[in-house]
Amino acid sequence: MELISYVNKLDMTDENDMKIQANPPANQIKDEMNKGKESPSERGVRYAKQLTMVFAAAVGHFNLGMALGWPNVLASGLQTSNSTLFGPQIHFEDWEVDMAAGMLFFATIPGFPCAGWIVARIGRRKSMMLVAVPGAIGWALVLLAINSPMVLVGRFAGGLCYALLGASVRTYLAEISDVSIRGAVSLSTEVMKGIGAVTVIGLGMVLTWYYVAAILLGHLLFYGVCVVPFLPESPTYLVVRNREEEARRLLRLLRGPDVNLDEEIRRLREMNTNGASSNECSGVFTRDVLKKCMVIFGLFLISNFCSTEVIKANAMRMLQTSGLALEKDVSTILVFVLLLAGNVTQALILDKIGRRKCIIVSLILIMLSYVILGAYTFLSSSDIDIVLLETEKNITTILVDESSSAGISWDWMPTACLMTAAFAISLGIGPIPWLLSVEYFPTNIRSQVMSLCTAVGNMFSFASVQVYSPMQTLLTPAGLYWSYASFAAIGIVYTCFIVTETKGKNIG
Repeated sequence: MELISYVNKLDMTDENDMKIQANPPANQIKDEMNKGKESPSERGVRYAKQLTMVFAAAVGHFNLGMALGWPNVLASGLQTSNSTLFGPQIHFEDWEVDMAAGMLFFATIPGFPCAGWIVARIGRRKSMMLVAVPGAIGWALVLLAINSPMVLVGRFAGGLCYALLGASVRTYLAEISDVSIRGAVSLSTEVMKGIGAVTVIGLGMVLTWYYVAAILLGHLLFYGVCVVPFLPESPTYLVVRNREEEARRLLRLLRGPDVNLDEEIRRLREMNTNGASSNECSGVFTRDVLKKCMVIFGLFLISNFCSTEVIKANAMRMLQTSGLALEKDVSTILVFVLLLAGNVTQALILDKIGRRKCIIVSLILIMLSYVILGAYTFLSSSDIDIVLLETEKNITTILVDESSSAGISWDWMPTACLMTAAFAISLGIGPIPWLLSVEYFPTNIRSQVMSLCTAVGNMFSFASVQVYSPMQTLLTPAGLYWSYASFAAIGIVYTCFIVTETKGKNIG
C-alpha cells in the first residue's frame, strides 16, 4: 500500500509538472525560443542601437570639453584685446584668470551631491534635459559680461550644469551598455570632451571669448531640447522604480535574444535591495561603500595634482612659461589633440587590459614627462643651454652659456613634454577615477555615491587649478613640474596596492 501511495504521488507530481510546463509564462516561452538565436549581424545591429544612444547622450560632454578649454581662449583674448560684447574694457588679475578656470569645479562641490539626488529621484533622461537651464543662464552671463564678476558668476552656474550633466550621463551610459563594451562606452564622454577642447581652441583663434560663449550657449540648448527628449530611460533605473514592463522592452532591445529577462531583472533587484525603500541614502554610509569611496578620493587627489585639470585650463600659460617653439595657439591645439588621442586610445584598449594597467602606464608617462620638463625649465631659467659638440670620434654633451651660437635649439621640448603628459593623462589617470566612481556601486545608490565621489574630486580640481599661480611662484615652474612628477610616482604605488579591477564585472 505504501509503495502504491508513493507511486501515485509521483504520478501526481509529474502531472502537475507537465501542467506547469504546458502553461509557462509568455515571456519565458519567448526567452527559450530566442535563446542562442542572435546572429552576428543582429548583434551588430543591437550594438549600433546602443552606440546611437551613447552618442546622443555623450554629446553634452562635447560642451563640457569646450567649457574646460574656454579659459585658454579667455587668457589669449585678454592679451590682444580686453573689449566686451558691448564695448567696455574688462580687466582680469592673475588670480581671477585662475578663478575663471577653477569656478567651474568649485560649483560642482555642492552641485554634485544635489545632482546625485536629482538623478536618483527624477531619472537619468529628465536630468539630462534639465542641464540646459543652469547652463544657459551661466553662458548668457558670460556672453553679456561687462566685468570679471559676471564671468565668474556665469562660470559658477555652468559648474552646476556640468555637475548634473556628469552625474546623469555617466550613470546612464554605464547602465545601458553591455558588460563587454562598458569601458569603451563610458569613455565616449572623455572622447567628446577631447573633441570639444580642441574645437574651442580652434574657435578661439578666429572668434573673441564672448562669441565662443554664445556658441556654447546655443549648443547646450540644442542638447537639452532637441537631443535628450528622444532618448529612452535607463532600464536598470526602471527596474529599481518597479516599472518592469518598460524595463523588459528596453532590456530586450539592448541585450538581445540571448538574455533571460526574468533572471536579469531578478539579479538587478538583488543587487539593489534598497531600491524601492523610502530611505534611499541608507546604503550610502555602509563600511564597504565608504571604503570604496576613500579609494576613489585618493585617485582623484592623485589625478588632479598630476595636472589633469591644470593642463586643460592652463596649457597656453604653461607653454608660455616654459618657452615655445611654435605659435602659442598652435602649441595649445597640439596639446589638446594629444588629450583627445589619449582618450581614443584608452577607449580601444580599456576593456582588453583593464583599468589598473591603464592607470599605471599613464602615471609612468606623466612622471617621465614632468621630470624632463622640470629639468629643461630649470636649466633655461639658469641661463644655461644644452649643446652637442661633435668630435671626430664621439659626441660629447656639455653645458654652455645661453649666449653661445653653436648650440642646438631645444625650444621644442616644452611642447613635446606637455603633449606627452596630455596623452598620458587621457590614457588613464584622468578619466578612470570617474569611471570607477560609477562601476564600484549598484544602481540604487550609484548616482548618489558617484556624485559624492566626484564632488570631492572636483574640490581637488578646484584646489589644483586655483593654486597653479601660487605654486609656480613658490616652487618656481621647475619645482611645480617636479611636484606633478612626485604625485605620479605616489600614484603608481597607490594603484598597485589599493585600486580594485572592475574589467568584465557586472555592476548591477
